[in-house]
Amino acid sequence: MTPECNNYSSTDVLSLFEQRPIKLALFSSGLGTIQRGFEISTGRFYNALAGQEGLDVRLFTGSDFPGAKAVWNIGRQFWLGSLLKPFAPIDPEKLWKFAYVLEQTTFSFGLLPESQNDWQPDVVWTKEVPLAHVLYEFRRLFNLKYKVIFANGGGFKPKTYQHFDFIQHLHPEAYEEALRYGIPAEKMNVLPNVVPYTAPLCDKATLRKKYNIDDNDYVIISVAAWNKHHKRLDYLLDEFQKLQDPRYKLILCGQPEPEGESLREELAALLGDRVRWLTVSDLEVRELLAMSDLFVLCSLYEGLGAALIEAALAGLPVLCHPHGGGKYILQDDKWLIDMSVPGNLSMKIQEFAASPPSSETLAKLKAKVAQRFDEDELSKRFAAMVEHVLYTEPLVGSRAS
Repeated sequence: MTPECNNYSSTDVLSLFEQRPIKLALFSSGLGTIQRGFEISTGRFYNALAGQEGLDVRLFTGSDFPGAKAVWNIGRQFWLGSLLKPFAPIDPEKLWKFAYVLEQTTFSFGLLPESQNDWQPDVVWTKEVPLAHVLYEFRRLFNLKYKVIFANGGGFKPKTYQHFDFIQHLHPEAYEEALRYGIPAEKMNVLPNVVPYTAPLCDKATLRKKYNIDDNDYVIISVAAWNKHHKRLDYLLDEFQKLQDPRYKLILCGQPEPEGESLREELAALLGDRVRWLTVSDLEVRELLAMSDLFVLCSLYEGLGAALIEAALAGLPVLCHPHGGGKYILQDDKWLIDMSVPGNLSMKIQEFAASPPSSETLAKLKAKVAQRFDEDELSKRFAAMVEHVLYTEPLVGSRAS
């Protein structure tokens, strides 16, 4: 059985309740505040699914987002910026995770009134592990009827998610790992994120003027959270420092985190304006991609790596580690390099700068990625997955079963 086997089509399952749409709830506590992959992809799924026939989709977020219901919570940025800030130098990664769990916990409390409303979901979906566990327990405690789909967007291990009703993996390696662990194929599928892309209206030269970039600069861009423990910002900056030519410029688009802020302060005098740290809108990300020369992502693992998809659709050459997400998206060793080895990235950047991939090579990459990550097709498959889960999967660990 191949990893793609459970990409259900809507004709595979006969709806038992054709008189009404399936009520689907999507949850993201950080959406509206945090510009991270989990949050961005949840918002994109909501926008893509809102018009899907047979679904009544509602989005619950921790802050204001178009079309969503905002749920009370105390966000991670509050904890990191106030009560926990004095502890940041001790262990930034643990501090961030602790603040994140606090956000998820308070968001869960905020959801309790929603469980008493007239609109009760048939299926709930989230990428957040703490929240998925709470939703699972809420079902048991309050005798609720929904089923839980967990989207494994963070490269989590099977032990973490094995008991949920259904697991949506974003690439085949995660699916295969879960199979080896013993999770039945019928409880899983491979369905990547929706990544819509619209090219900016301005050309590269115009965009460079807008962002004050010289025509002869070689611009490297990375779209990732500013941390060391996952996105490996320290590795990227170490490699960039090896590029002595001042024409090399680095743009870091991402969400600030304690680790990144400390690196920014440490290297400000050394790198100066050769590095730009930007937290920007989706439109501005697309503009920055369009005016850049190379995209890099330095993480050693990814749930998927949607930024790679956006970069390929922007027509950029890309470099990433050969993790499951990168191999699934790019499907060509040309774009993959072992980033666990110091010096590998800086050497490859100089190779690409000296001999850029041809326009035909980049067009081929763009076309293949666009075909495999078509928004309409992925939306239909998502709707079919929800239908399959509701009507054919057993309700696991629930008093309603």
